[in-house]
Amino acid sequence: MSQVYGNQYNFTAKFVGLTYIGLGAGSTIGLLATGRFSDVVSKRLAGGTKGPWEPEFRLALMIPLSLGLPIGLFWYSWAAEKKEHWIMPIIGTGWIGIGVVASFVTIQGYLVDAFTTPAVSAAAASTVLRSLLGAVLPLFGPSMYSALGLGWGNTVLAFIAIAMLPLPLVFFTYGARVREKHLFVL
Repeated sequence: MSQVYGNQYNFTAKFVGLTYIGLGAGSTIGLLATGRFSDVVSKRLAGGTKGPWEPEFRLALMIPLSLGLPIGLFWYSWAAEKKEHWIMPIIGTGWIGIGVVASFVTIQGYLVDAFTTPAVSAAAASTVLRSLLGAVLPLFGPSMYSALGLGWGNTVLAFIAIAMLPLPLVFFTYGARVREKHLFVL
């Protein structure tokens, strides 16, 4: 964001740091929404099925909240590309924060509930995967943005996020069967 606001909007280094307020606010909203409604939605789903509580019920909240990531990526990328008012991309990063944090918190809760005994190992595996992606993605980011520009570069990421949107629904539907087969137990 420092390059975007430094180059596109001519922000000085003193003010570039303030552009992260949108991401911070969105992350806080995502955290509060997930924390407040995760147990409520899970308990309601358990009562509605008249069966036992399942860890997959944690994923129900992720289905709508994860929409924040592609919405925010589209919003941020094209508002910055078209040099809209500086607040517009910041609002987009707020949506990104909602989607990312809500997804992260939901996945962590699901891993703890689904893999009760080896929950620490499941959380560690999730952290390793996230860290590897965080190390690899910046390697091709600059070349992607120089080739596609800010608008289309982030649009590619938004389409990847859209392609991932069905995953919570898949695990919500088939997660119990996967756990029964012990596919991930060593």
